[in-house]
Amino acid sequence: MASKKNTLLSFFTSNKKIRRENENNETEVNSPVRKITEVNKSAGTTNNLESFSEASNSQSQQDDFIYENNQTLGNANDIGYFVERLSLTDADKKLVLTNLWVPDVEYKFPLLSKNEKRGLKFQHKWLKEFNWLSYSNVKNGTFCKYCVLFAKNGGIGSQPLGSLVTVAFSNWKKAKETFRAHGSLKYHTLSVLDSEHFLKVIEKKELSIIERIDNNRMVQIEENRRKIRPIIECIILCGKEELALRGHRDFGDILVDDDSRQGHFRGILKYRAKGDEFLRNVLEGSGKRNKYTSPIIQNEIIQSCNTILLRKLVNVINKSKCFSVLADETTDISTKEQLSICVRYIDENNKLHENFLQFFEIDSLTGNDLANSILNGLNRCGLDCNYLYGQGYDGASNMAGRFKGVQTIVRSKYPNAIYVHCAAHSLNLAVSTASGIKPIRNCLGVIEKVYNFFNTPKRNSVLLNTIENSNNAPQVKQLKRLCATRWIQRYDSVNDFSELFSFVLNALDIISDWKESTDAEMLQKAIKDSEFLISLNVIKVLFSYGFPLCKQLQKVQIDLKKTIRIVENVITTLKCIRENNETEFKIIYNNVQKMADDVGIELLEKRISFKQTHRANPNLQNHSTEQYYRVTVFLPYIDYFISQLNERFINHKSIFEGFDCIFKTQPLPLEINDREQFNKLVNIYSPVVDKFNSIAEFNMWKTKLITDNIILSSGLQALEICDKEFYPNIYMLIKIFCTIPVSTTTPERSFSNLKRIKTYLRNSMNETRLNGLALLACHTETKITPDEVIDELSLKNRRLEFVL
Repeated sequence: MASKKNTLLSFFTSNKKIRRENENNETEVNSPVRKITEVNKSAGTTNNLESFSEASNSQSQQDDFIYENNQTLGNANDIGYFVERLSLTDADKKLVLTNLWVPDVEYKFPLLSKNEKRGLKFQHKWLKEFNWLSYSNVKNGTFCKYCVLFAKNGGIGSQPLGSLVTVAFSNWKKAKETFRAHGSLKYHTLSVLDSEHFLKVIEKKELSIIERIDNNRMVQIEENRRKIRPIIECIILCGKEELALRGHRDFGDILVDDDSRQGHFRGILKYRAKGDEFLRNVLEGSGKRNKYTSPIIQNEIIQSCNTILLRKLVNVINKSKCFSVLADETTDISTKEQLSICVRYIDENNKLHENFLQFFEIDSLTGNDLANSILNGLNRCGLDCNYLYGQGYDGASNMAGRFKGVQTIVRSKYPNAIYVHCAAHSLNLAVSTASGIKPIRNCLGVIEKVYNFFNTPKRNSVLLNTIENSNNAPQVKQLKRLCATRWIQRYDSVNDFSELFSFVLNALDIISDWKESTDAEMLQKAIKDSEFLISLNVIKVLFSYGFPLCKQLQKVQIDLKKTIRIVENVITTLKCIRENNETEFKIIYNNVQKMADDVGIELLEKRISFKQTHRANPNLQNHSTEQYYRVTVFLPYIDYFISQLNERFINHKSIFEGFDCIFKTQPLPLEINDREQFNKLVNIYSPVVDKFNSIAEFNMWKTKLITDNIILSSGLQALEICDKEFYPNIYMLIKIFCTIPVSTTTPERSFSNLKRIKTYLRNSMNETRLNGLALLACHTETKITPDEVIDELSLKNRRLEFVL
């Protein structure tokens, strides 16, 4: 039972009444629960309430074990957590009345020891029949949410309250009889009226009695809110634009006409105050306190923004009841390991989202510690991990390990959380492994050496002058560095080097005449090599097929079906090139010949010596230079490229095969393999998917695809055309499939925000401030108003009042 806080009204209450209530409260705490018989005069009936006390005392020893275990399983908004509190805040009361935990329709209610003989359980339909009723997973019983909050005493003679108020009711044999009796009690009716009045006041639809008495307080509160609004708007602006708030001299009084540099926060406030006389008076007014511009207040406002944005995201994700976790770690500028946790989910409008949640500082990178950090992080954010259906990480052993990896530990607790290796990482590994062939590896190494050579002002100016003085000025003006992590992104660097090849040679020729230059002649000789020219053009051709694939895999609006389809298209195209290798390589060789002729290079093959073991020595008779390089460079590279793509994406294909039966358009009757595969899916995701109606829905879904002549190209397309009301089980399976992650590019994008927020000059930023600024920067599309921040700030006692 919740006790009332002292308000202005309590001052006018007589001491006699206060003493009588205190005596009743002491009696309620110190005396055992008694049998209560209450005569409801208004109804003219007598209600026997003996079963109320029996429900809590008769089987206490048998239910202790159930209670202790359910403590860890209960939802944070369970009514049972609020019953034992000595006092409840207004925020707690609002939460109970508007956002109380309600079990799902599929929720399995426990069979208590007292009800085992009759096999009675709580019925979910009672929650709809009695709208005041609330079930507690913690207490394994029911309560009246209105009486828990507002009832002081019950019945004649101010008797102590019992079952449904201070004690959980679980005697299901007399459930409906007891519920009807409770609904007619006088203190229950008064509690319902109090709750309605409380909501009207807290939602500002009606003024409280205190506010009606003290109208000046309302005026003062509105003025206080007006003072702090521009300060909050300034902080939100800096957060969304990733601007550092503080400057070198971020202290002292704020003078609007002072032009000294005091940081972005003070600078924006002073600029705004020049056109806002009210804000000027606030900033330049007397006194140093209650201006809400100090670094401490900045941190509190940022923390409030973090809380509001995170709450909005979590509410949408929990309503979806299906999400996947994406995680990756990096080291920030202060050498701290930051774990980025993101989620992938589908909202109520069937739109796919991948959202960043929080950064968590970690000390250990073992699989067990990372798994605990991820699960604890999700729980701290307020997410229900029972709705976790997927995991997306990179392929490191501590993440993807079969025995002690993060994905194994998480699946041991949540078996439906399927692990998917990031597809973008898989493509990167396929390209990097295939590029280990000696001619290809040497070519990429020479390109990197040339870039480093020209990466000085003096040498780069020679290259720029060579380009500007030429008759055919290229579109590219400078060389690009090879990407150290994403191999397929090297396509731009290779392509630019190929376009500037002749200019690079001329620049090296000029630099080689300098006395201090020693590497120019060596690099000039290396890039004039025939094998280098062949490898350069082969890399450019094959990377051109992987580059668009890499871009597709980094998108959010992609699922496993579309991923497998575009990967198979690339593999099929490469196989076609392999089958027609003579024709395809002829085109490449002609382009190389043209490049060589432009700079006066003769294409020569390597000397063949069968005793050589560290280079290609094909046994070719009467072969040409073209044939030699086709056999030694082109064919090995494309074969290795194809085999790596097949090997790296085999796990993605196996996961998709489990869902493939849903997307096939084929006439009835169903094939045996499809039926068996669908039954496996149903068994895996039961009870979320109904075992009894799923086959019928599956047949009707197949009929719809055939009748409407629909060929599904992706899971998102299937989700759009699937009627949630008519095909609930099929819809849920497609939703789970679309939620399964494809890549971990969203956590990597959050690392980009991290580098811009936590810089060298801001390397001492704490985790709370970092997360608030990161959420503001990552979720610019999510609207957050100053009034929301003020309401969040007002939950803590302030010198100035901000809420009515």
